[in-house]
Amino acid sequence: MGNKYVVGHRSESSKTSFVAHGDFIYRHEPVPIFIKAKGSALEDIGGYRYLSADAANGTANLGFDASILKESWKKVEKIPSMPSFCETELRLRVAKRLANLFYKATGEQGKVAFELGGAQGVELAIKVVKSNHRKSQFAVFEGGYHGRSIFISQLSASHRYRAFLGDWRIPVIRLPYPDVEYSTYLKTEEAFVNAALDSVDRITRGEIGGVVTNKGEGDIAALIIEPVLNAGGIVKPPKRYLEAVVKRFRELGALIVVDEIFCGFHRTGPMFGFEHYDFIPDIVILSKALTNGLAPLSCVWAKNPYMMPERFPPGTHSSTFTNNTLSLAIADTVLDRYAQWKTIHADVNRIERKLSEMISAVVKEFPIAKSGYAIGALGRIVLRKNIAGQIDDFAMTIARKNAVNGFHGAILASTGLSPHVLAINPPLTITQRELEVLRILLIQTFAAAQSLL
Repeated sequence: MGNKYVVGHRSESSKTSFVAHGDFIYRHEPVPIFIKAKGSALEDIGGYRYLSADAANGTANLGFDASILKESWKKVEKIPSMPSFCETELRLRVAKRLANLFYKATGEQGKVAFELGGAQGVELAIKVVKSNHRKSQFAVFEGGYHGRSIFISQLSASHRYRAFLGDWRIPVIRLPYPDVEYSTYLKTEEAFVNAALDSVDRITRGEIGGVVTNKGEGDIAALIIEPVLNAGGIVKPPKRYLEAVVKRFRELGALIVVDEIFCGFHRTGPMFGFEHYDFIPDIVILSKALTNGLAPLSCVWAKNPYMMPERFPPGTHSSTFTNNTLSLAIADTVLDRYAQWKTIHADVNRIERKLSEMISAVVKEFPIAKSGYAIGALGRIVLRKNIAGQIDDFAMTIARKNAVNGFHGAILASTGLSPHVLAINPPLTITQRELEVLRILLIQTFAAAQSLL
């Protein structure tokens, strides 16, 4: 079983010579060409099978499940497409179901609007913010990631996302990075939070921070936050820090926007990541798992009155494909799956326990791993060197010669902005047997990676 079909970004084959290699697919070698996907497994053209421990970066929460697509197609046999300016019962049903989920989590009535990808969803959220007041600035965390579109890359932390665009910027205030471990001199969470809040206070109390006027009036349109920073290193902000920041920016008149694109749909345990904290957001963005990766769709929920007609009238927002009936049918079917999954909290807790066990074992056994933890179906391993991408490569082929229960490797995730952090986020449907396979593959991967220390 050869893998001559595998190519990388430094070489091309006839199979890939017509594809631009500028996207994530060609970051590392080898690059399998996949032909099958089911459950937590992917199979490439060479017959090698991989255990997905990144769930398409959290998109395929329900695993690679073609039955969702089959069920959804039945819902649109009579209405296969629809102009964007026409209403459908399907769109109204999906909107109502999502609004009910947010009401259950927040106790607030609100409205839902649709977009395509995650970055477009963040752009839509900003439209909602700007339709409600004229303040100019936005606050985000250092290490935050909200997309790579030309506009939204201005909010994301990495300069390289926007370097080629030139030096135009929307006004963004960046708050102290909420990772306690990243601090080199504040050794306890209490000391870290105190120092970070002191910095936030200094930024927001006086004109020197560029946030308030000399009269103390705030010029912040919105605080945009992730309940767990994904690309920033799988960072769960300390509860006291995040809640105090939210409180301070509410005092300044800012709307609180929560980016749940990665955290939503039980990735961190509860339905929404913000449920780990004691505050109610004004606006929430969902994407990724909303259609389980089968079609592009995102949504923005805003509590009343922020998208009421007098503030967000017809014509404020329009996009050709946001009334795509197949995307909406898939979202409806995905919502069916979650509604029918009565044991989801217990099942995600089980995954968290198993991830915690295997991460603890890795940290204990291999000096290259510094620390780690799990939150729901999401794990992080902090490395002593910036080699997460290289460990990803080891994992892909670690069992090629000796498969582990039919798997020849694992697909892990590195977080981009934090090359010293390895992310593990398998499908929520991963089985006990597959978790055991993941444990073995992870141990083997770190054993091989010790040479990098």
